[in-house]
Amino acid sequence: MTDPLTVLQEPDTGDLCDPEEEGGEEDTGGHNEPLHDVDDLDVVVISDTLHTLCDIIRGIRRGIYMEDPVDILLDVNTAGNYIRISDDLKTATSTQENQNRPDTAERFQDYQVMRSRRFSSGRHYWDVDGSRSVWWMVGMCYPSIDRRGQQSYIGYNNKSWCLRRSYNQYSVIHDSKEIRLADKISSDRFRIYLDYEAGRLSFYELCDPIRHLHTFTATFSEPLHDVLHVYAGSITILGEATTRRNHNRN
Repeated sequence: MTDPLTVLQEPDTGDLCDPEEEGGEEDTGGHNEPLHDVDDLDVVVISDTLHTLCDIIRGIRRGIYMEDPVDILLDVNTAGNYIRISDDLKTATSTQENQNRPDTAERFQDYQVMRSRRFSSGRHYWDVDGSRSVWWMVGMCYPSIDRRGQQSYIGYNNKSWCLRRSYNQYSVIHDSKEIRLADKISSDRFRIYLDYEAGRLSFYELCDPIRHLHTFTATFSEPLHDVLHVYAGSITILGEATTRRNHNRN
């Protein structure tokens, strides 16, 4: 269905009964009662689950598969002077010590860094571990994003989208418009998923099972870069993968 939530809003849903009882002997144990009343169900949770399943089904119909994550490296040339990049280029740590990097047009101020690779097509994801920080933002941005001032922070302009953690509060932000995530988040690991042609940028909590948090929709007008901002502690990139079409034939 185009909108799977519609199934929950159908007035004639019927009783959700045990299928083994249908058409069988007369029930004497009370098992023929409805299992649930639709009104009692958590519609938000079901909606998120159904939309995630629809994404999976669409991927199967397209004949794609997901490769294992591969290395993703941060671009020190874009790193602000109050963020330290690890030798393996996978961890960014905030610091009070000025790193005294050259002042160039591509360098962010303060606590932000992105990677040099850009995406202008396809479906991609990358994972992060934010367990060693209580204040961070992760997401994607256009290369034309400002590099100075608060308008350069991801989410606080119309050229970037982010998931933000501010202590125990999580939110998603685009063009300075913030949507707080009400559900409790217990994991410190997250996935950012991009479907460029479909204009979808999604954020997931890497719990068991994986949980959809939010999807931005847009008509992307420039290539997109992975970007992160860490104000306290450190955040680590775990990996990246690309979905490709499976050309195997039966």
